[in-house]
Amino acid sequence: MQLEAKDYIRLATRSNSVVFWDIETNNLKADYGSVLVVSAKVIRQKPVSFVVSQPGHDIKVVRDARDYLNSFDLWVTYYGKGFDVPFLNTRLLRHRLEPLGLVPHVDMYFQLKPKTLMGSKSMASYAAFLQVANQKMHIGPEIWSEVNVDRKNLAVLKDRCESDCAVLEDVFLSAAHLIRDIKR
Repeated sequence: MQLEAKDYIRLATRSNSVVFWDIETNNLKADYGSVLVVSAKVIRQKPVSFVVSQPGHDIKVVRDARDYLNSFDLWVTYYGKGFDVPFLNTRLLRHRLEPLGLVPHVDMYFQLKPKTLMGSKSMASYAAFLQVANQKMHIGPEIWSEVNVDRKNLAVLKDRCESDCAVLEDVFLSAAHLIRDIKR
């Protein structure tokens, strides 16, 4: 017997086993870049973040984040199937570590895109449109371009990653009724 998506979400929510997660990286390609921050927010709780001590040295962060994420029954991301999961798995592969587990995964980008007709498909656009409490945190290009030389910028990226998880949770809670299927 297969559960309906809404029933699975309800059960995972009741057991505090829904996690909203996001990553920040220093490149869009995982063979040229590395993970800087992984943030995860259990539904209705404060976020947890894994942050590198130095850009390029992400083995501990990717291993610890993988183990943490694998402990949940439902992942929620925004374009995570297109970026976050493959990037993290590539970095795990680089360090000869096991990949992320096959956890049921709701990617809100792929849930909302075919069911809505928005001018922009970004999470920021949905958050603004839905008028949720948390809104996307903007950071300038100088933070990204100088993260390798100024470690203070890692704290800014951590804040942004945690903020993205809170925005994602708000968007999810506002649009969960549109979710019809959950895949790994």
